[in-house]
Parts: sequence; structure tokens; C-alpha cells
Amino acid sequence: MLRHLLYPLLPYRSILYPFFVLSAITVPLWLLFRLYRGRAGALRTSFARELLLLTFVVYLSGLGAATLEPNRNSRAAVAATDGLELRPNLASLTCSSPSLSRGSTVRSFCVRNARGNFVLFVPLGILLPLVWRRLRFWNELLVALAISVGIELAQYVTRPWSNRLADVNDVILNVLGAGLGLALVSMLRVRPRERPVVARA
Repeated sequence: MLRHLLYPLLPYRSILYPFFVLSAITVPLWLLFRLYRGRAGALRTSFARELLLLTFVVYLSGLGAATLEPNRNSRAAVAATDGLELRPNLASLTCSSPSLSRGSTVRSFCVRNARGNFVLFVPLGILLPLVWRRLRFWNELLVALAISVGIELAQYVTRPWSNRLADVNDVILNVLGAGLGLALVSMLRVRPRERPVVARA
């Protein structure tokens, strides 16, 4: 049973080591920063709030590990281009190109990449409105867009050794994933609360 649950995650196991390394750096630094703010008297917060912020930092560490770790599988794709793709492509987004035959390694990589880009930003859409409660939906979506574009720019700059392709289709999938997370939180927020029943004498 557990094997079947973990099987879809196996293609992404290569990011575990970079994630742990990055988390081992960012988490202690974050805790030291919050401890310093607390001792300086500039920090008034609850344990739940601190746990939420720490979760956000850990998530960002995972996001960095997943998107900036060198990718050997895309070496051929990057070599065949200038490392930059600015045209939205529905076939690329859905992996429905006729050149991608079913069961092929290329199609499998395309599906894994598209699914990963979408799912990776769903937690961001959930965490953003919890961390910054005053932000509106569209501003939160702009934050997700800025983070995604920043990642693609970093991938473009580091492409000689990271083998990463800066692709506008990845940005679209990222924003859609973040939008889903934001929509889930928004639906929970506007959910009508049950009115307490007042007993009549």
C-alpha cells in the first residue's frame, strides 16, 4: 500500500538531497533571525504564527531545490535551443504533441515536468494568504508570478551547468498551480459559518 502511494514521487527523489542541504542552511538562519528579533523586542507573535512562517521557509527551500538543482534529463533540450522559450505552447503544456508517442521517455519526462510545475506552486498559493493576510487575491497571484519569473531567470542564467530551460510554459503552469491553492483558501474563507442556535425559553 505504502509503495503504491510513494511510487508517483520516485521521479522527484533526486531533489531530496539538495532540499535537506538547503534546509540545513536556511532553517537555522531563519530561527536565529527570529530569535534576534524576539530579544530585540521587535517581535510580538504567537507560536502558531512562528510555525507557519517556518513552514513557509521550509517550503521555499524545497522550491529552490526542485527548480535550481542541475537537471541531466533536459541537457539535450537546452543544447538544442538558446535556453529560452518565450512562446506559450498548448502541446507543451498538455504533452499532447504528435511527436511525443505514448510510453516514450520524452513524453514521460514532459508529463512529469508539467505535473511537477503545476503541483509545486499549489502550496505557495495556500501559504501566501496565510502568511500575508492583507494581500488580495490578484496581488497574491502577482507574487506567485514574480517568484516563478525569478526562478526562470535564475535557470536561464545558470543554464550552462544546471541544464535548465527558461520556459514561459513553466510560468503558466506555476501560476495555475498557485491559483488553485489561492482558490482553495478563498473558498474556505468565504464558507458561511453556522449560526449558533439560541434556545428559547
